[in-house]
Amino acid sequence: MSIKQKLMNSSKPVIVPITRLILKRHYRSTKTLSEIGDYQRILILAPHMDDETIGAGATLKLHANNGAQINCAMITDGSNSQSDLDRQELSKTRKLEMEKVKDILGITKMYYLDLPDSSFKSNENSQNKLNEIIQEVQPDIIYCTPFVDAHIDHTNTTKLLADTLKKMDYPCGVRLYEINCPIPPLEINCVIDVTTTMKYKKEAISVFSSQQIAFDGFLELNSIKKALVNNPNTRTVETFLELNSNDFIKQFEIIQSDHYNYSVLFKQVNRSVTLLWAIFKNYKLKKEIYNKGIS
Repeated sequence: MSIKQKLMNSSKPVIVPITRLILKRHYRSTKTLSEIGDYQRILILAPHMDDETIGAGATLKLHANNGAQINCAMITDGSNSQSDLDRQELSKTRKLEMEKVKDILGITKMYYLDLPDSSFKSNENSQNKLNEIIQEVQPDIIYCTPFVDAHIDHTNTTKLLADTLKKMDYPCGVRLYEINCPIPPLEINCVIDVTTTMKYKKEAISVFSSQQIAFDGFLELNSIKKALVNNPNTRTVETFLELNSNDFIKQFEIIQSDHYNYSVLFKQVNRSVTLLWAIFKNYKLKKEIYNKGIS
């Protein structure tokens, strides 16, 4: 364990309670819990093997429990994550991990686009691959990464979906899920109670042994964000920005026109000990970006 990790671990007993107090105030609201929806054909786009679990794993399990067909499209080959394995072995290992996660979360079918990790673009090749999947699945709703995120693969996935749906003129619902950069509370319009399925999300996360990143920050937020709703029986939630496909395309095109370097401007929220820093780093700018898209 590095000195940095030791320092962070030793500071947790002090920092995490303060973090919870501040962020519960930050998220405090009187939003209404959203219905999971009677969707039968679900498609989730995940840039890497674990993003689907981080952002919407417990919600996917709810869909599965309702008898929905859940299709997961892995955008990249997952070969460029933090690991001791070489790229080829890492990609292979992560796909094997996903087969276990598939069973835990109730995913019906996996699709692997195998685009290059950390360098893929939305172009004719990638759009054609996604087009084929959408044509086959005919999804009622698509789960996708958000407008703003600190990892370029995440925002490129959002662009890929926007570009593909625009070319296809395919009408459906879109739910943007959170990974590294949470959506500002005012823009969240879909709050799903995942109290009954959170254990499956945690089980799925435990499968990702090839990953050297921490996951505790993501899970901490699932608990903290229950402050968005005034329901004493709700212990954990997953939150989304839900749009129809036309509004999703329009908002993304407006937001991307500024060409911000999100990887420099924002920090990922994977560690509970650095959650405050990650949430509030350039937070005013993040709100302005989302407001621009909505206006």
